[in-house]
Amino acid sequence: MKLNRETLALVRERSGMSKAELADRAGVDRTLITRIENGERQATPAVIAKLAGALRCSQVALCCVDGEAVA
Repeated sequence: MKLNRETLALVRERSGMSKAELADRAGVDRTLITRIENGERQATPAVIAKLAGALRCSQVALCCVDGEAVA
């Protein structure tokens, strides 16, 4: 599964979380969130799971564009 960076940013912003707050809740480094959202790094399946848990959404939701899963 490949995380969609635009979807991550949108879900994070709609939840009212800053990158730092998401990183704290997910237990990852703040710079990782920035790098993922900027397209500089891909998230591992473990990180996708942590982000989804922190955002209270499904992992599939973070890998979608307009409701379509990204391969």
